[in-house]
Amino acid sequence: MIQLKTRRGLTVHVPETDAEDPSPKFAPADTSAILDYYRENGYVVIRGLFDGSTCDAIRALWDAEIKAFDGFIYRQASAVPERNILNSQGWVMNPILNLQSVDPHRFPKFRHCATENILTSAELSQAFNAVLGEAPKIVQSMYFEGNTATSEHQDSFYLDSEHIGSMAAAWVALEDISPTAGRFFVCPKSHKTDYVAHNAANSIVGDYESYFVSIIDKVRQLNMEIRAPKLDRGDVLLWNALTIHGSLDSHDPLRSRSSITCHAIAQSHRFLQLHTRIRALKTDRVGHAQIARPKDLALLKNRVIFWVETNFPHGFAWLKKNAIRLLMKRNTATARAVG
Repeated sequence: MIQLKTRRGLTVHVPETDAEDPSPKFAPADTSAILDYYRENGYVVIRGLFDGSTCDAIRALWDAEIKAFDGFIYRQASAVPERNILNSQGWVMNPILNLQSVDPHRFPKFRHCATENILTSAELSQAFNAVLGEAPKIVQSMYFEGNTATSEHQDSFYLDSEHIGSMAAAWVALEDISPTAGRFFVCPKSHKTDYVAHNAANSIVGDYESYFVSIIDKVRQLNMEIRAPKLDRGDVLLWNALTIHGSLDSHDPLRSRSSITCHAIAQSHRFLQLHTRIRALKTDRVGHAQIARPKDLALLKNRVIFWVETNFPHGFAWLKKNAIRLLMKRNTATARAVG
């Protein structure tokens, strides 16, 4: 067992072996036990949901199409187009956003494999079905290679189902994740506490730091346990939209942590953004799930927007920030009027 710290200074005891890991691992067919543990703890680990060949195939396509590309791709942390940022090991350090929406002309095999073999696969859809109670609607996805430490947070602050707290997410390990490579961590049972509502004061265009401070205060006040489960290639961790979670800093310069993350709501639910905007998403039926394609670069209008974002980043960012601020103020005013 290794003792590490989260980005905000909280202590985590990271298991090196299955025997040290307090998180049980469930077989994919054990859907009843998966649901029971998920409901009680706000997360669950499924052992070997994907076979090794599937994990190896998507990693090979990542190297061949994404990592070899010198142009712009939408990124997870910023949601804007950026070039690959490589570390000394040659790993991409700025994760990409929405694998199902990347340019099908530049990344055809990667987009197809990620969408059909991972995101809408029978394996992942069955797992989501177990915790959602119906077939999933995939609303967002990301691919990580080099570790980017993530502060403690709840996904619901950013996105959720219209039925707050019913969205689920999956973290798919594409390789054995070393205990010092930047493990994913969760606070068990934190989904049962009151969530920190997204409002104009603490939003991404307001005092964003205050949100993270409030989460850390909650973890300390309630003396929450933090777990960083041992995940091997093909394992999947599911967690609830209200579960506090994040990722640790990497302490191993020689180990990557290749993984895919995606978020899903029940097919019958509408999508909620920033606790402000409810949307009936347009989706495609692919494989065993419905899948939304935000900013799908298969569409001409989105390629035009992408060109503007790439060539006029500051102006576009200013417009986007002020649009969000206006939406948040309008939402607050409406809530006060109703109240």
